[in-house]
Amino acid sequence: MAVMSAGVLTAGDVLSSDWQYNLPESGLMPSYGKFEWFNRMGERHGRGSELSLQSYAITLPLSDPRRTGWENTMLNVQFDAKVTVANTGGGLTLKHDVLYNFTLPVTFIRKEASGNSWTYGVAPELASDAGAVERGFDVAAFAYYTVKKSETFSYSLGLACSPRFAEYFIVPMVRFEWKPDENWNISLKGYELKAMRRVSERLWMGPFLSARGGVWAVETEERGDRIFRVRSLVLGGALEYDFSSPGQTKRIITASVGSTLTTNAQFMERNAHKDAYANHHYRPALHFSLGVDFRF
Repeated sequence: MAVMSAGVLTAGDVLSSDWQYNLPESGLMPSYGKFEWFNRMGERHGRGSELSLQSYAITLPLSDPRRTGWENTMLNVQFDAKVTVANTGGGLTLKHDVLYNFTLPVTFIRKEASGNSWTYGVAPELASDAGAVERGFDVAAFAYYTVKKSETFSYSLGLACSPRFAEYFIVPMVRFEWKPDENWNISLKGYELKAMRRVSERLWMGPFLSARGGVWAVETEERGDRIFRVRSLVLGGALEYDFSSPGQTKRIITASVGSTLTTNAQFMERNAHKDAYANHHYRPALHFSLGVDFRF
């Protein structure tokens, strides 16, 4: 997402006073890709349903934020696409098992002389299956302030809202990154907490705890178009390997393997929690992901 990729900019990235726009030097080429897989999960109790998920995501940058914007304000625009295949059975069934997320985050990053920064923007999104497209549009907004306490510690506080898909409409945003020494990097970004240790010059490894899942407008047989939400908490181990050549920016291969601790799937009449029905709770299952990241 734009909020995450914008965080790699530094206080030294300052533009001229005139508005300018530039594509990345690589042109319109994907800068990020990820495959994610959840093994078949059986329901803990009740209707004996089953659920497994596979997703494929890419990011296409539409601007180079270091060379797009004006003065101390940079602009990041990108297109995020994700396709999720949900295999269901038993008491949980979907009319269409392919779910789509298409997002166009537009993010402004305003640097201050102190090294702190404001990040804010909007993210139009379509999240639906093939039968409920008209109910799948949403426009999220976000803003957060990043404080750079030192070269080894920074944190961000802010708010995000999503009128259709966020359960509580407005949610807090908390991020931090801490480097206790040159061999450790501990961070909370998005919904993922990681503690990565340097194993070699190019390889980092460590544990993570992450919230995964998604929310979509879907067509159902009995109740028409409804909101479908999947939430999962995953614990496991991750690695990051920098395969860039001398003179290149970072090019990272990421991989993770772990287990879900808890997974919940539910339908909602609207998006308020009180309107949820057909709740399903699943046993732990294997989780795996593999990605490549050129966004640095």
